[in-house]
Amino acid sequence: MAGDPFLSDPNRKRKRSSKITSTSRKPTNKKSRSSTPSTNKNNNNNYDNDNDEEISGGSETEDEQGNVSVDSGDDIGGRDEEEVSSDEEFADENEADRRRRLAKQYLQNLNEELNDGDDNDFDAKDLDDDIVGRRLQVDVAENKGYVYKFIGDKISTQIDGDIPLTTTRIGSKHLTALSVRYPYLYTVSKDCELIKWDISKKKPQRIKHSKGGEKYFKINPITNANHHWDQITCVATSFDGKYVVTGGTDSRLIIWSTETLSCLKVLETRSAVNSITFRRNSDQLYAACADLRIRTYSVNQFTQLEILYGHQDNITDISALARETCVSVGSRDKTAMFWKIAEESRLTFRGGDSTEKRKKKKKKDDDIIDEDAKEELPFHYEGSMEVVSMLDESHFVTGSDNGNVALWSLAKKKALFTERLSHGLQPQFSASKASAETSIEKASQQIPERQPYWLTAIHAIPFSDVFLTGSYDGNVKIWKIDDTNLRSFSLIGTITNIKGCVVKIDSAEITDKKKVAVFVLTSKEHKQGRWFNKIEGARNALHSFTFDI
Repeated sequence: MAGDPFLSDPNRKRKRSSKITSTSRKPTNKKSRSSTPSTNKNNNNNYDNDNDEEISGGSETEDEQGNVSVDSGDDIGGRDEEEVSSDEEFADENEADRRRRLAKQYLQNLNEELNDGDDNDFDAKDLDDDIVGRRLQVDVAENKGYVYKFIGDKISTQIDGDIPLTTTRIGSKHLTALSVRYPYLYTVSKDCELIKWDISKKKPQRIKHSKGGEKYFKINPITNANHHWDQITCVATSFDGKYVVTGGTDSRLIIWSTETLSCLKVLETRSAVNSITFRRNSDQLYAACADLRIRTYSVNQFTQLEILYGHQDNITDISALARETCVSVGSRDKTAMFWKIAEESRLTFRGGDSTEKRKKKKKKDDDIIDEDAKEELPFHYEGSMEVVSMLDESHFVTGSDNGNVALWSLAKKKALFTERLSHGLQPQFSASKASAETSIEKASQQIPERQPYWLTAIHAIPFSDVFLTGSYDGNVKIWKIDDTNLRSFSLIGTITNIKGCVVKIDSAEITDKKKVAVFVLTSKEHKQGRWFNKIEGARNALHSFTFDI
């Protein structure tokens, strides 16, 4: 009888590991194993030699059914009795239970290594930062939209010392906005200039620029059609770093390539674009326009998606994070609107600080604090809500023209906490500036009351307990949210010597250096008008400073 082809062909022989998972096995062909002809002797010898190489210290015995068992004394298939008993204990578990048991065992071994600090020369904190679980925790926290970066205490200790401030003069006329996508930064101005900066070094380096303007458009409308011909008011960078988008008072949104600053697409709107922002980790762009509408775009497809209605006045600022939502403020309608774009709905939060609200608040304060112990501040009506920034997916902060900074939550229609006169009052007018009367006595009677500093910029570090505010008083103030319940905030420090009107604040988290870089853009005038008198020491400049986190 011919030999078994499976056993005779060496290429088709089944290779077995050194550890056998069971104490018995069946031969491939019982008939060929039970009766071994002489013609197959060499083949069988090869088979046995392979077994000797793979299985050490064992002998084969064949029972009546033809099953071959291996007897190796104390060592069964290269394993000890403890491993065999473990297999018998978990014989009934399914694949999911097995994976769960192995994962628990791995975590237990990892904890034992971390606790054994004497025998290991590595830092447990460094190991904890490198394991995948920490990154997963951050991703889950960001997807849920919670504040998870509690860095306010670390920053407050650094503000007490000297913060090195880097100032870079910019030759553009009247800067309006900036956008950071580390290691690059983009600035725009009223003279239609877009500049790309390298911020990886200590002092920002200018790389490329592109300049438009009305006079160039009139001379050659064909070659200059793909540029702004009026003031550029806002700029934003996509999260993949491929596109930078600018908007202006010429009713245009222009999409540029970040590599060459060449125009890729011009999107026409019906009115001036005041503010734009990208949704995190997405190509969706939200634009706040002067025609009381918010427009959404897909930048990868170069198309407009939908239009949102609701504001009753010029929309001055907009902010968004990871979810398909955004918050906008409507200037003199004194409202902040939270837009749920997927659900096609919105929540309206009404500001408008008034004397009636002040009296109600005063009654509540009288029950807690004595009237003599309170410092009475002058009251100023809220005329417009100017700027907004989101802390997380359910909290945001706003700034108004009467100096109010308010903290809002989606769970309540009223502000959770309001800091009045956050940047103080403007200097008192002199008699000669207040009136043209020659008599000093009559002129002094016409001196107006001191007015508060407007909030011209506000920025919250995403998913953290810190936000910054700017005005034209020469200071940038840093505030910290109360960690316990996120219902109040307090001032933790002030960055001085920032001369000019702060038009935009942005930040970038440098993960490899564990730092947060903050960039403040100042101009000689407000980005939307010329309401202020000449600001002393004002200049068109970019200021930057960093914090360890």
